[in-house]
Amino acid sequence: MKISIITAAVLVSFAGTSGAQVNFDQGVDLKGAIDQAVSAPVQLPEAKGQRFSHYTRDCARFTFDATGAEATSEKVSLSSTEYVEVCHHTGGNPQNGGGGPVCFERPGMTWRQAAQVHIAARTLLPWEKETFEVCMEGPWMRLNVLEAAYKYNVGKTGDYDTLFNLVPQNRIAMKPDLDGINVAAFTYDKETRKFKLSLSDKWAKEYAGEKTALTIEVYKDINNWFDGYNGKGEFTLDAAASYELAFGLDDLKMPEPPKPDFDHHGGFNDMKDDRGAKKYYVKWGFKREGKLSKDTFMKKGETSRVIVD
Repeated sequence: MKISIITAAVLVSFAGTSGAQVNFDQGVDLKGAIDQAVSAPVQLPEAKGQRFSHYTRDCARFTFDATGAEATSEKVSLSSTEYVEVCHHTGGNPQNGGGGPVCFERPGMTWRQAAQVHIAARTLLPWEKETFEVCMEGPWMRLNVLEAAYKYNVGKTGDYDTLFNLVPQNRIAMKPDLDGINVAAFTYDKETRKFKLSLSDKWAKEYAGEKTALTIEVYKDINNWFDGYNGKGEFTLDAAASYELAFGLDDLKMPEPPKPDFDHHGGFNDMKDDRGAKKYYVKWGFKREGKLSKDTFMKKGETSRVIVD
């Protein structure tokens, strides 16, 4: 009697754990039940895992004008969300072309803060402006300097309402004003066979005692074709309210091989090679040489066309 009870318990255990079917009304086939239990597929739980993927980045820019007065920006709300990568296996053996991981991203935590910038009084040139950027990435908020006339000590107060306090230290040269020098006139003198480019400088007073370097490139306007490059000229002058540049094609330099400073996709032409009226124009730019500004070359563009007979 004890042996029969034990055998039945074993059979019930096999049936419950492996899904084997045992019919007690037809008698017990112990060997068959064991074989069925062994051959039944074992269902394992899917393996899942996740890992950090990235944070979103949210930024705001703050620009302060040339007045240089003490100022506090408006308050801006920023947020950043964490994303995690979640993967699970579909079953099967990847080496045999089956199964393998399936992954997707989902949002996790989101952080939110308000940002504000306060800047102390300082002296700026009339064309200068300063720009700062505050970015939030994950739980961290940082201030980046994009354009500034000074090195700044940066203080930070607050957690959810963050105030960046900027105190100027040493002055830094900035780029010159692109609109500081402009074309007043561009003409051609038939008698002298000279072009004349007249320029005006609205910041001559601020740059007194420094130099202005001007670069010109002369092009021939060709209908339905690439414009022809005729060479370049360079002039370095004392800063003044106006500049007069006179030059002929023979005065220009042609690099070997020709490499214009400005964008150029055409051929190289000589005025003497063509007959009839021709149109010419100049591409030009400038840079300031001195301590007041950086010596960044500022491309100004093209003049109007002049007719050369």
